[in-house]
Amino acid sequence: MKPAGTRPRSAAPTDGVAGSSWLRRWSVVVMLLLFMLINYGDKTVLGLAARPIMHEFGLSPSQYGLLSSSFFFLFSLCALTVGLASSRISTRWILLVLALVWAVTQVSVVAAGGIGLLLASRIVLGAAEGPAQPMALHAAHSWFPNAKRNIPSALIVGGGALGGAIATPLLTVVIVHFGWRAAFLTLFLVGCAWCALWLAIGRDGPVDLAPAGVAQVPASRVPYRRILLSGTWLGGFTGAFGAYWTSTLMVAWLPSYLETALGYSTGEAAAIATIPWLAGLILTFAHGAITQWLLHLGVPSRIARGVLGGCVLILAGLAMVLLPTVTQPVLRIVLIAVAFSFHGVTFANGQTVNSEISPPAQRGAVLSVSVALVTVAGLLAPYVTGRLVEAADGPAAGFATAFAIPGVLMMAGGLGALFFVRPERDARRIAALAVVKEKP
Repeated sequence: MKPAGTRPRSAAPTDGVAGSSWLRRWSVVVMLLLFMLINYGDKTVLGLAARPIMHEFGLSPSQYGLLSSSFFFLFSLCALTVGLASSRISTRWILLVLALVWAVTQVSVVAAGGIGLLLASRIVLGAAEGPAQPMALHAAHSWFPNAKRNIPSALIVGGGALGGAIATPLLTVVIVHFGWRAAFLTLFLVGCAWCALWLAIGRDGPVDLAPAGVAQVPASRVPYRRILLSGTWLGGFTGAFGAYWTSTLMVAWLPSYLETALGYSTGEAAAIATIPWLAGLILTFAHGAITQWLLHLGVPSRIARGVLGGCVLILAGLAMVLLPTVTQPVLRIVLIAVAFSFHGVTFANGQTVNSEISPPAQRGAVLSVSVALVTVAGLLAPYVTGRLVEAADGPAAGFATAFAIPGVLMMAGGLGALFFVRPERDARRIAALAVVKEKP
């Protein structure tokens, strides 16, 4: 008996998307890229305004770390909740509501007269940003077959790097010349503009279809534990946890590290902090293009996605561990670029692999569960770093210890990807389970 929801391979169109126009598909991808750009701008602004905020409210490093960590108080819970609801609610409307909440939280900060409102706004913002990446990828993957998802995934995840690259210098200029509240107001206006465009352009994609010659994961549901306990999911989770720890450090602490530990001015720190964002954007897209090209040539997903992604993550971890030991300025900047950009490959690649092994009806939930668990690292990283910096003899010593944690996590995650990420094998096992479940 054929799994419910599947079609004969001969019935699947060559591009895997029936009746959808090229322009519509890529218009949605561009909007999702901009969605992630705004997402990272909203995250980055607090780190960029760290010094004036700490000065105005009299915050210690650990108190600022707690404020930064508050972003993740409801992040994982909301990612999970919205992900589970995505099988019943249109992704188009989910994304619109999320963006509207972001905008409201940014404008509320403008009126902040104390740490209480600022803390509340970050908690609400984190709750609304928790589902952002999995929902954006879920929306994009509904328009593309498995073999053609790496480039859209890279563009959407790369939107975060682009957001950092654009937001870091521009918001720094706004903060320096107009004050830190003006930066939050700017993000409010940008968010409102995106919502208006999304109402006109955003649409849900058609039903997932397998490209000719490729087995499709059945549309029927399987127990989530079968997916989440697979070697592919567990191997990807290990690497993503370390990568997210690194990503959070980049947003919350990298500008401060450059100023307090390395002695750069605010302008110099902003310029250097922009480099990883730009490098991450280029690398994420290049990795996606290379992976998709390898898949087109017939290279197994285990190699194209698992081994290649694992090697990149190992390099990022090694650079992070070596960074505090280097004193030569140029080499130090190179290591900063590698450590804080190579890790980003994991987000696009890992979630594409998760889509590969997930039944379409459960894809949004699986992507969201992954984010919910991975982003626990975001809750821990800012506060742990603040405590380490505060307890050390000086900022440089504190950051050296703080950087060792994600460095080791990323190297371990890279090794996990090399040995345990086997998408084709696990997709077959999950497909077989669905077939058995449907037999009378």
